Amino acid sequence: MNTCSIVKDLMPLHVEGLASEESAALVERHIADCEECRRFYEAVKQDYESHEQSRPEPDKKRQIEELIAQLGKYQRRIKLVSVLVAMLMTCIISGAEVHFLSTIPFLILTPFVCRLYYSRSSPIIASTIPFGLLGGLLSEHNSSYIPFFTVIALVNGAVGVGAAMLVRLGLRQAKLAVKAGLMALGAAILYFGCAGYFSFWGNPVGYTKALLQTNDYVNRTYEQGTLDFKGVYFSFKDKLHYGKYEFVMNGVRQTASIGFYRDGSVTDEYKFKLDNQFGEERSDDLKTAIAAAVDPVPSLTVEASPQAKLEITKDDLDANFHYLSPDKLDKAEKLRASESGKLRYEILFGASDARYEKLTKEAFLAKSAAVLRTLQERKLNYRSVEIKAMDPSGNIQTVELTKLTTEQDLPGSYRAFDPERPKDQP
Repeated sequence: MNTCSIVKDLMPLHVEGLASEESAALVERHIADCEECRRFYEAVKQDYESHEQSRPEPDKKRQIEELIAQLGKYQRRIKLVSVLVAMLMTCIISGAEVHFLSTIPFLILTPFVCRLYYSRSSPIIASTIPFGLLGGLLSEHNSSYIPFFTVIALVNGAVGVGAAMLVRLGLRQAKLAVKAGLMALGAAILYFGCAGYFSFWGNPVGYTKALLQTNDYVNRTYEQGTLDFKGVYFSFKDKLHYGKYEFVMNGVRQTASIGFYRDGSVTDEYKFKLDNQFGEERSDDLKTAIAAAVDPVPSLTVEASPQAKLEITKDDLDANFHYLSPDKLDKAEKLRASESGKLRYEILFGASDARYEKLTKEAFLAKSAAVLRTLQERKLNYRSVEIKAMDPSGNIQTVELTKLTTEQDLPGSYRAFDPERPKDQP
């Protein structure tokens, strides 16, 4: 094979630096001895170098601009994703009322910060609609709360974005007065928006105060395990935070709220339910006793109301009373008796206030005497008892019983009055 032909075939690769080491060495050795191939090599090399010089240089500035544009595009996408994630978490926290966090006005502050961080308003505001629906869906309220919360999220989002736009606009102003005015207006919108949020959802200070106060009160007032703390909620009507607690009464799990008014007084729904349950049970006991003593048995309505603060615990209710240990049972018996002495009973001969039994005065006094004998025989404790019925003329007749009342005193305590006229009018 002709060596010159092989070398000439390898020369373009050698000139471009693409030939292997062995091929390059072969070309170099051959052109050192062969004049014809050396001239051919120089021609190929010169042609390659002139071609390279005539090739236009890449537009480096344009490449840099394209790279910056691409990076900016990625940055905007990352910002948008972070904004949407922040709005999603905000709507979930606020909609699901996640304890302490729900009292912070994230529905306003998050859109405000997002608009300072991100250059567009529409994605921030638009995201409040689907995320608001999701947040409302996660709440403990009924389905009507979902559109309500969505509107709240949309309005609060618009307030936060509007405040941020004014602040950004102010920062771009050259004149100090205009800059200060726009930023002050944005700050004012943000402030009043947060104040409005607090009036609906409460605030972190009130939440923390209610948390500490109600738990301290429960620990001091009730035995451990009586009430299970479930969180703090805000009442828009009362403008107060309440502790929410769970308990079991009559085998049913229920909830009760405990709170402190501004004057320091306590509202205890659990105690109210204890007192109410105790009064209903004592009323039922008294009604059973009367029904057994009065003949013929009329329709009876018995209601009890405490005339002093009751000191009732769950052990003193009928549902638990008969299952107590001997030491607790003895204590509960004494407490039930003493607390029953704080009750005022109202006994109506009739199904209700609107449906009295019509009795003559003599029959009414006879039945009242039977009631008094029952109270004395059974040694039932009470503060006072008022017995009511209607006479044949349509007047309301009453007698008042106390622990010292005798049957001879009944005619003296008898009263009759027109139900259309107050008792204190003649």
